Amino acid sequence: MPQRPSNREMKALYHLGEDNVLGPDDFKDIGEKTFAGMLKKKWVEEVGPGKFRTTEKGRIIHDEEVYFTGRWKR
Repeated sequence: MPQRPSNREMKALYHLGEDNVLGPDDFKDIGEKTFAGMLKKKWVEEVGPGKFRTTEKGRIIHDEEVYFTGRWKR
């Protein structure tokens, strides 16, 4: 079972969803350190220099809670 993300990680995962490709520059309070931690946990993958997308593991947050682009599904 994956470790529960922090509020900053949760915010990034929520906005990334399935389709969006964003990086630390696209958020005010989320920096490269947060993305580096999420990359290490395999929640996101780097698709370009400084741009990330969620992985399947990143969309499965905790037990049966799954993030899709902007909505919860249980």
